[in-house]
Amino acid sequence: MITGLTGKTYDKLQLNAGVFLAGFDHSGIADAQAMKAALRAAISDESVCLGATRGGGIFQCTPSLRSIEADGARIACAGGMINDGWTVKLSATLLETTPASFQRVFGAADVTTDGARTTVVPRFSICGEDYIPRLCWAGDTSAGFVLIELDNALNVSGAAFTFTDKGEGTLPVEFQAHMSDPQNQDAAPCRVIFISGVSAQEV
Repeated sequence: MITGLTGKTYDKLQLNAGVFLAGFDHSGIADAQAMKAALRAAISDESVCLGATRGGGIFQCTPSLRSIEADGARIACAGGMINDGWTVKLSATLLETTPASFQRVFGAADVTTDGARTTVVPRFSICGEDYIPRLCWAGDTSAGFVLIELDNALNVSGAAFTFTDKGEGTLPVEFQAHMSDPQNQDAAPCRVIFISGVSAQEV
């Protein structure tokens, strides 16, 4: 039998649902042990962690491709494909129902608190502070961690709060990444980072 399964396959798997973090700074983290400690601290910070999710999540980085058409070209030719841009999204279903969750789901919203009463009001205008400058999904791998980070993330799917009898309310989100600088469009506004179990000093 021919198969792609090898003795190293089980060292190359992504495991479990991971966690969504807003503003998580991982720039100085060089190994898996430091990443584990930083993630634990981030998860305990309610201003950073988006909370528990249900059903995992989806990362999409979709090119906008078009093929250059020319008389005589009967099939697509190498070199004749143009990428007009990227659409980058991270989606999940939030399980924790909080004012912060609804603010992120609305995308553009104002939050006011008066004692025990907190009110979230969606608005028409989208302000710069509505974007999440760095939205990160972090997950386990067999050998360490993998992170997917979006720049200037904004939920573009609106609110669809679902509540059921004998169940829990859920809030689906679909965050889309946006460029910071219109003059710098050489790469998509996202990145995938792997942190292996081997420290940077041991590599």
